[in-house]
Amino acid sequence: MTKNKFLLLGLLLSISINLFFVGGIAYRVANFQSMHSGRPLPPNVGWVVRDLEESRRSELEPQLRENSAEINPIRREMMNAQRQVNDLMSAQPFDANALNIAFASLREASIRYQTLSHTQTSDILGLLSEEERQAALEFVQRRGPRDGRDGFRGRDGGSRFRGLRGPDGQRPPPSPAATDQ
Repeated sequence: MTKNKFLLLGLLLSISINLFFVGGIAYRVANFQSMHSGRPLPPNVGWVVRDLEESRRSELEPQLRENSAEINPIRREMMNAQRQVNDLMSAQPFDANALNIAFASLREASIRYQTLSHTQTSDILGLLSEEERQAALEFVQRRGPRDGRDGFRGRDGGSRFRGLRGPDGQRPPPSPAATDQ
């Protein structure tokens, strides 16, 4: 091969690699909004049984599956309404009327989701013993993320935050500097 053919081959290879990476970056930028739109939704009622023994969770699994099948369509509707609100907030030209209608739709879906979620939580708690309900209450009262990451599971899963409470389990009073703001 001649020198010109090597240069041409190198140039084509360079252009191909650059187009590959530029295309990948453009795809990520274009889809960033849809991948990260909306705030995270509250967890399903699975948190109620998270701290129970495996055998007990297995007993309750059919009820949880039924609950999930019932609530998932409403959850999807709420997520879609949130995406629509997000899109309208940044739309050009801005349409306040359309945004208000989208907010109303989001509110309606959110209220239906919350109502069903509370009913399902109450039903599941009714199937638990007093000790199991206490474990669920302790889960709710723990500080820190509730996304299931290691370090936040189990009855003493909030151990990273133990220092934020006094020996009696209560939070310390706010500092004077915090109340002045």
